[in-house]
Amino acid sequence: MKRVIIFVTAMAISLAGFSQSGDGTNAKASFYSKSFNGRKTATGETYWDHLLTAASNIYKLGTRLLVVNKHTGKKVEVVVNDRMAPHMKGRVDLSRSAFQKIASVNSGVVPVKVYVLDGKEPDNDDKTL
Repeated sequence: MKRVIIFVTAMAISLAGFSQSGDGTNAKASFYSKSFNGRKTATGETYWDHLLTAASNIYKLGTRLLVVNKHTGKKVEVVVNDRMAPHMKGRVDLSRSAFQKIASVNSGVVPVKVYVLDGKEPDNDDKTL
């Protein structure tokens, strides 16, 4: 019985890092170029910059995220519908409309906190973006 309790406790602690629901994950937010309008995303949907969507290498496709600008507190809710280049670790790429809800496009890249809204876990064991 003691082993079961230790195992369950260890599993709960290890999964807690993936939930991202409490403290969120530090990341940098950028936005898609207008040249991506009309192209297919990883989900097969067509990308349009007026929709509130995002690309991520960490979160599963279909995951709803709350992205909060760390400097201003402005927030936007997005759905992950695309993937990013593997070297873009630590970043979430927002649609232009989503980015404009949290910062001016002249800002380029802004520090954000990312919160998972629907409980989907990241695709891999990396707990950082």
